[in-house]
Order: sequence, then structure tokens, then C-alpha cells
Amino acid sequence: MNNHDSHRRTHAHAHAVFDIQSVPWKDLVKHQRFETARELCLPLPWLLVAVVCGQHASAVGVTGLAQWGWIAAMGIAVIYVFMLGLRVAHNAFHGTLGLTRSGDHWVMGVISVMMLGSSHAINYTHMYHHKHCMEKGDVEGELATLPFWRALLKSPIYPVYIHIAALRDAPVMQKRWILAELAVSVLVQCVMLVWFESPVYVLYSLMMLVANLSAPMVGIWAVHRQCEAAPVDARSCRSRVINFLTCGMFYHAEHHLFPAVPTRHLAELAKRIDATGVRFLGVTEFG
Repeated sequence: MNNHDSHRRTHAHAHAVFDIQSVPWKDLVKHQRFETARELCLPLPWLLVAVVCGQHASAVGVTGLAQWGWIAAMGIAVIYVFMLGLRVAHNAFHGTLGLTRSGDHWVMGVISVMMLGSSHAINYTHMYHHKHCMEKGDVEGELATLPFWRALLKSPIYPVYIHIAALRDAPVMQKRWILAELAVSVLVQCVMLVWFESPVYVLYSLMMLVANLSAPMVGIWAVHRQCEAAPVDARSCRSRVINFLTCGMFYHAEHHLFPAVPTRHLAELAKRIDATGVRFLGVTEFG
């Protein structure tokens, strides 16, 4: 059984037919060392920008519009730390970083501290989501079944919901990773907030919290809603601007169909799918 046979599911609704074998994809799975290194470093420049902007925002004598400008710039940087951190962790979930499995686990651990949560908790619910997308028990996909306003109200508690589900249902070893990541995240926060008394870290923590609470609307609801007529329960995007701004994270249908392909190669995969002449995803067009 290949990586994609395991993701074929039986649904109550009928999906459009799409022949996966018509798309060449196996060459896109290959890794080069520089690609792995580049992928791992993606969040770091934005983390540095966030710290520098935070320092300017909290500097003595900086007030008014200037201060709010630095805070806004820091907010944008934190959004990209979150988004690129999630991209790296997500590739670690699927083993597409070019590392050993042990290396993937440690990457998830580091990203957990950076993003103030447990990547292994998300890993558990996400892999279940791939195997049983939008079916009963799919904790991650459940949000996409709700109307917009109900999903918006539930979004802030969704990260907690995912952590609880993972701690309840995950294998013992994964639960140990989750508990360790949460413990280290709390420890690092205490050190930064109490020992260093850093206003920059207070800002960072608050902004990262907002990113975590709002992400489910973008990363779950927006990409999985109303996909009954598509071959897979996910949406995609063909806007170069949107895909650039979102770091390639909106090639979501391609990812569900070919989860072994790393994020960095999904744009090429999308071109190959489009070349078959199939408009199969209910593709979201932003121009």
C-alpha cells in the first residue's frame, strides 16, 4: 500500500473522481540537504525581527504612533513565526523534512516551545484527520462542519480541545512528549517573564496566544468547508499573492492527496495537477 492508498476513505457523500496515478509525484518526495536546512531555518529570521521590533516598541522614549508602529511590525513578525513554525512542525508530522524520525520528534519539541503549545498533540489529531478526514472522531476537522459564526466562537478554545483529545487518546509515548513539551513551554515562559522581566516576551506571548486561538479558522475551517463535490475534503488556492503571503500553506487539497510531498514542493505538484486539465478541488481563486 502506498502513502496515498491509506488516505482513501468512504464517505456518506459522493466525491468527484480523480485518478491519482495520472499525476507524477514521486520525484517531489526527494530531499536535498540544503532544502532541509533552509526549511528548518524558516522561522528564525522572523523571530529575530519580532525581538528587534519588540525592543524598539518597549524602548524608553518611544510613545504614540511610533510605538504602535513597532508593535504592529512585531505582530506581523510573530504571525510569520507562527505560520512558518507550523509549516516546519507539519512537515515533521509527515516525515517530509529529510530527517530521521527521532530528528522529527526533536524538531516538534523545539517548535512547541517557540509556539507555546505541544506540536505532538497537534501531530496526533492531525494524523487521525488524514486517515479519517471529516469523519466521526476527526477532532481537527470537526470545526469545518460548523457554520461561520459557530466556528468563529469555537475557534479560541480549539487548541485546548486538541490538546485534551491528544492527552486522552494518544499512545503513551506520544503523551510523554506532549507533557514534556507543555512543561518546558511553561518553564521557559516563567523564566522569561519572572527572571528577565522582559516586556518584549510579554508582547510575544500575547501575540502568539492570539495566533494560536485564531489559527483554526484559517487552517481548518477555511480549507475544509463544503468540499463534498471534490475528490478530497479540502480546498486549495491558485493565487500567487496569497500563496506567497501564506508560505505555501494553502495547497491543502494537494497535501491531502499527496501527503508524502513536502510543503516546499506543493506548488510544483499543483502545476502538475492543473496540467491534467482537471479542476477538481473547488479551487479558491483570489486573483
